[in-house]
Amino acid sequence: MPARPARSAAVEAANARWYFAGLAASLVGNSAMSLVAGVWVKALTGSSAQAGLVSACIYAGTMGAPVAGLIADRLPRRRLLVWMNVLAATTIAALLWVASRAQLWLLFAVMGLYGIEATLMDPAEDALFVEMFSPQLRQKANGWRLTIQEAGRLIAPLAGAGLFVLIGGGAVAALDTATFLFAAWAVTRLHTEDSPPRHAPERLGPALLAGVRHILATPSLRATVTAAAAMALSGIGVAAQYSLVHGVGQAPAFLGVFSALLGGGSIIASLTAGRIIDRLDESRLAVIGLINFAAANLLRADHSLLAAIVGSIVLGFALPYVFLATLNLAMAVTPSELQGRVSAALTFALFGPQALTQAIGSALIAHVSYVDIYLASAAVSLSIAGRLLRQRARLTEAPLVT
Repeated sequence: MPARPARSAAVEAANARWYFAGLAASLVGNSAMSLVAGVWVKALTGSSAQAGLVSACIYAGTMGAPVAGLIADRLPRRRLLVWMNVLAATTIAALLWVASRAQLWLLFAVMGLYGIEATLMDPAEDALFVEMFSPQLRQKANGWRLTIQEAGRLIAPLAGAGLFVLIGGGAVAALDTATFLFAAWAVTRLHTEDSPPRHAPERLGPALLAGVRHILATPSLRATVTAAAAMALSGIGVAAQYSLVHGVGQAPAFLGVFSALLGGGSIIASLTAGRIIDRLDESRLAVIGLINFAAANLLRADHSLLAAIVGSIVLGFALPYVFLATLNLAMAVTPSELQGRVSAALTFALFGPQALTQAIGSALIAHVSYVDIYLASAAVSLSIAGRLLRQRARLTEAPLVT
């Protein structure tokens, strides 16, 4: 593969400023709208079940991740992101016509399209990210990106809910529309080549599965992706947290404190992951994340409020470390023409099982205690960490493709 042209530090810095400005703006709108859409449905219908369907509509689009990855590897990525942001702004603007229960169908349709558009943008954004930044800056920038995302998830939903109460859902839709348009403009300011990656002709089926094949054929990446099982494992503990808060003598609303502490841990983890990779490597960062996950579950199984509080902070480090280890390694060992499909495959592997594992966790908590679930999760996490260390010991260092 031809080497990517070197870029000056000034160009990379300018790209970082515009990229993160667009990311921060769109994240505010997205996080606010994702929460408010469900609240809006609840206000119109009084039905919690229908409100819950909004989230299902949004996440249904992730089933198209393989197609999204292929599109990102076949079209100019910067232009694709510009037009997808403009399209998303147009889609969300349609919510300005929702005034009563009669337009409820429009809200569901828009959020379904919203999920599809987000799925199409994610792999293109990851692939463009690789083109914009050197490997050294990428490690830091991936941490900054996750930091902004975690901070936005803490702040934006509250702001969106407040705006909904004061002015209504149309105001939040207008805000999200504006942030998408700003993000589109920010992408046009990025200095990067915008021609489709070179690729050999191939049939549709093999082309869609090329990202998965690359992961399986790259020993270092395949071993690190093993740690992704912890992401699925985390879903089993979602229902258990409701029993946890009762077990430590608190009201259900105290879950908000646990969530805030977890978010704070995630922000710190995002800022420190790059330094750990520099000193160690991606697979060791994943192992540290798995050990944190086990420690957090053991603390939550202690029946103590103080232990549960500390466990929530520790848990905030676990998944960001696993996620950033996998993402950074994938970006480093994947050629440009496969970046979109590998990104889509990883997103599907990391987050796709969540619905199933959360359902399993909901079924389990009816028959076993939250302590049993947390102890089992800790044991599985440590087992995965041990396997990853053994696999790493057997591997020779894979050559990096940048």
